[in-house]
Amino acid sequence: MDTTEQTKRVARAFFDACNSHDLDRIMDFFHQDLVHHARLSDYPKDGVAFVYDLTLKAFPDLRWNIVEMVAEDDRVCTLIHYEGTHRGDYLGLVDTGKQVSFYSINIARVRDGRFIEHRGVLDELHLLAQIGALPEPFLAQMS
Repeated sequence: MDTTEQTKRVARAFFDACNSHDLDRIMDFFHQDLVHHARLSDYPKDGVAFVYDLTLKAFPDLRWNIVEMVAEDDRVCTLIHYEGTHRGDYLGLVDTGKQVSFYSINIARVRDGRFIEHRGVLDELHLLAQIGALPEPFLAQMS
């Protein structure tokens, strides 16, 4: 199997792990030396664990659905469609019971069967709107 196919196999297995909601299994896909590129600063593997734990508690039935995946050598880009129910604390809002549906783009580099580098762009505006965290005038301005 060539490198590109191996990279895609790792990414598919990772999203399967996300759907298991087993944080230890999810975190096994991140290399110990991971660099996660975020909006304000890069952060290490323990920061990623914090985010996944928060997300799994807030949306206990969340599903990661692969819409499209493109890979070349050790890099993979995946469009994910999420679906779930807001049942726990998320940025100060607790259990609205609202159904959510939103997207993200994830770009990763794989080394030794794990993500060594990762960046994701989450449609948080759409997510926050669905759970009532943003005022309607703000949403109208942003659309």
